[in-house]
Amino acid sequence: MDAVANDIALRCTSVAKSFSVQRELRVWRILLGADGAGRGPVIEALRDITLEVARGKIVGILGRNGAGKSTLLRLLGQVYEPTRGRIEVFGIVAGLFELGGMGNPNLTGRDYAVRYLRLMGVQTVDLTGVLDDIADFSELGEAFDQRIRSYSSGMAARLYFAVATAYQHEIYLIDELLSVGDEHFQAKCWRRMRERLLNGASGVLVTHDWTAIVKLCETACVIEDGTFSFVGPSDKAVVSYLKLPMPSASVARFGMLPEAFSAQTGETLRIELPVEILEPGAVYCAISIETLHIGIGWEIVILSDYVRVGELSGAYRVSLEIPALPLVPGNYSLNLFLNHAKLGGGDCRSWTYGNGLRLTVDGNVAQTAVRLPFVARRIPKGIA
Repeated sequence: MDAVANDIALRCTSVAKSFSVQRELRVWRILLGADGAGRGPVIEALRDITLEVARGKIVGILGRNGAGKSTLLRLLGQVYEPTRGRIEVFGIVAGLFELGGMGNPNLTGRDYAVRYLRLMGVQTVDLTGVLDDIADFSELGEAFDQRIRSYSSGMAARLYFAVATAYQHEIYLIDELLSVGDEHFQAKCWRRMRERLLNGASGVLVTHDWTAIVKLCETACVIEDGTFSFVGPSDKAVVSYLKLPMPSASVARFGMLPEAFSAQTGETLRIELPVEILEPGAVYCAISIETLHIGIGWEIVILSDYVRVGELSGAYRVSLEIPALPLVPGNYSLNLFLNHAKLGGGDCRSWTYGNGLRLTVDGNVAQTAVRLPFVARRIPKGIA
């Protein structure tokens, strides 16, 4: 493995994949090897896909149904061979896709788990402990020792996830799997995947659930019609994917604002917001400050009430002041909202629209998102 590969878990370069649509097959043409037997038009599912996954990172791929994201994942998992291009994988892969593809349906859940673990190279003679863990995590109960053919699709999916994540792997290829089961089981899936990622795993998550992308990925791609239309930070990928229509700001709007603000932790933050009311009526303003935590998603760390700006048409200035700013050093999204009491929403600046404002906070490094103003004092003797 070269020096570059030490920092790379997975890489594909100029990858394309085509499938031929099969027409009605004539057995005699196949047996005689007739040229073009059963071949129809060629569909190009993927084209010019270049992707690099750094070791210890999860890259997200967002796409609508039929965009080609699952085909790409199966290429990376070596289920398919690329028509063109090169794929390099540096590590042991766990493919969390093909739900319900459990192989021999006459196997019990326990037998399937043993077979999967052996195929993945687990050499431990006694698997009792890990099999107990799989049975407990999947919540199959007595069904763990029953044949898979008696399972519902949800039971099969729970078994597959429990088995595929029983051991720490180097690379995970995940296809919509974290939406398996009810909310309780989904929470367990998220918790286990976060544990695996915190232990240095790498991988690719393909989904049309953008909330999953911002929970797990710093970088994401948007795939449309078999090719990447965007590659970059996950929040910007979500904006590109959602394509939300910008607020009309026809009743109230913000004036000229800088793209970024700076502040110092523990000191007073002051921000001046120019506002113009275009339609008479009570207009209210609110702000939120959010931060992105991988494994959790976007968190609102400060959220204001709506405060009244005014009700007559004209120009206004809203002053925001936060004494002893409790935010620790880092980069935040400053989001602004205007609401007209009679006519509804006005202008909006938010990362989901791609027009959010940046807030950079400097100061001493800390592990938490905020510093709360705790004060300790000594209680004199004799006072309870």
